Amino acid sequence: MEFSLISGVFVPDISGVKKSFRVSKDRIVFSLSAEDYPGFFKKAALLLSEPVFFFVEIPADNDLYRTYYLDNCTLPVASAILKRYGGILFNDGVIRWGFGSHKTDEEIYMREYQTAEIYFKSAERFTALLSSIGYENDPKGKTLWDVLSDKNGGECSSVEYDDETYMDMVNNLIDVGMYSADDK
Repeated sequence: MEFSLISGVFVPDISGVKKSFRVSKDRIVFSLSAEDYPGFFKKAALLLSEPVFFFVEIPADNDLYRTYYLDNCTLPVASAILKRYGGILFNDGVIRWGFGSHKTDEEIYMREYQTAEIYFKSAERFTALLSSIGYENDPKGKTLWDVLSDKNGGECSSVEYDDETYMDMVNNLIDVGMYSADDK
């Protein structure tokens, strides 16, 4: 169960990071290996109850992020976002993004250094999905964040995919209703 980095993430030593997840009272935490992004997100988004929302957090000034939302999506729209923008979402190291359910308040949140958090009402369907793609439940499982240190510093970078960046994605989705949280 070798762990792989996405294009936009560099960590010199990832030993100790395996395909595993930790479950706590209200969330699951894990690092997602590069090859598992498409299959995981395609299935995980479908586990949410409609209406769903898509969000992306992009770098802004002073190490802050600006959040954009596309509300009241159907599951087919969530699948279409993954199909159209998966290259950016699955490879860019600086954006944070995910899907959530307005109905259940559950959320799948992809953070820096390939660290994912799933906030849930019921963990079973998400842990079953992770197990089905080869991840083990390990209360001591390490994420990439856990192996970063002064001696093992990482770097996240932005990527271009099919001549598009995350800003192209945001601008395209603004045309169909995405909005900045700062504008609400």
